[in-house]
Amino acid sequence: MFGKSSHTFEINYIYQNDPRAETYDADVDSLSQAEAARHLIQLHNADAENSLLMPKADADDARLLEQAEVMGITDIRVTRVPKQDKGETPAHYKQP
Repeated sequence: MFGKSSHTFEINYIYQNDPRAETYDADVDSLSQAEAARHLIQLHNADAENSLLMPKADADDARLLEQAEVMGITDIRVTRVPKQDKGETPAHYKQP
């Protein structure tokens, strides 16, 4: 917060054969596919009574992606959303 800039990422993925998109704010410059998988696992299974579904804190990238796939989360794509100044129209609406 103080001195760190927050970035917004769009995560596109398939959850149990249903295409979905989620926005995620983070204080990092880039978000890996595995970090996105951890967020999605927590998002879809945070209220699960079985804590075995949740990945361990020290799980490596391959383990996170594998666990996400087992839970039906696949085809994860992460895109950083560019910041816009307040009141600025998105660039694709601007005419040359």
